[in-house]
Amino acid sequence: MHIGGNFFDGVRKLLTYHNIISISGESGTGKTTFAIQLVGTLLSYEPPFEDSCIWVQASEKFSLKRLIQIFQEQKEKLGYIQNNIYVIPQNNPIHTYEQQSSLIQQLMDTSSNLPPSLKYIVIDNVSHHLRYKLSCFHNPKYISSILNSFYETQLMPLILFCKRNEIILILIHEVSYNPKDQRNKPFFYRLYRRIKKIDIVLNKLHHTEKKNLHIYYNKVKWNFQFIIELSGITFL
Repeated sequence: MHIGGNFFDGVRKLLTYHNIISISGESGTGKTTFAIQLVGTLLSYEPPFEDSCIWVQASEKFSLKRLIQIFQEQKEKLGYIQNNIYVIPQNNPIHTYEQQSSLIQQLMDTSSNLPPSLKYIVIDNVSHHLRYKLSCFHNPKYISSILNSFYETQLMPLILFCKRNEIILILIHEVSYNPKDQRNKPFFYRLYRRIKKIDIVLNKLHHTEKKNLHIYYNKVKWNFQFIIELSGITFL
C-alpha cells in the first residue's frame, strides 16, 4: 500500500492490516511525543469519538502537559482525548519487572474493569525493567530463560488478548547500538523479531533539527523527515 498525503491517515490504513506497532529510537528522537500525537489523533480521528486508550507508564511518566500542547488548538478533541486516555499506574511509573508482569496480568484478567470501548494499549518503555533485571545476571542460560519467560508470560498473552479484543497494541522501545549491523536497534531485538508488527523507527540527523522516521511493514519501507515543535511532530 501507499502512505501519502496525511501521515496519520497512512498509519491508520496500515492498522487495518495489523494491530501491533513498535516505536523505537534513541533518546531525544521524539518517541513519546510521537506516540502521544499518534494516539490522540487516532482517538479523535472522526466523530462520533468513541474509542479509549490505556497508557501504561512502564518507565516514563505520561506527560499531560505535552498532550495539551499538541492538541491545544483543537479544544473539542483535546477534551475527549484527556478523558479517554487512562494512565496506569495512576501516580508514578512501574518500579520493577515483577510489578510490570503483575499489571499486564491484571489487564488481561476477565474480571478487570477495563475502560469502555478500549481500542489502544500503549506501553512506554516495554523493555526497561527487563533490561535492568537481566543486568543482574551473567549466566547465558538464565538470561535466555528470563527472556523466554518475558515473551511467554507477558508479551505473547498480551498480544493474543489484544488480537481477540481488536485492540491496537503500541510498544515503545529503548535502543542500543548493534555493532554487527552498525545501527541502533531496540534492546532484545531478537526477542521482538518473533512478533509480526508495524515497525516505526525514529533517528536523528546530525547538525540539524530534522529527524528521520522509517516505517517497515511486510518487507516494505517508507521514509519521512520531521521536526519536533511545541505543537508536536511536523512532517516535512
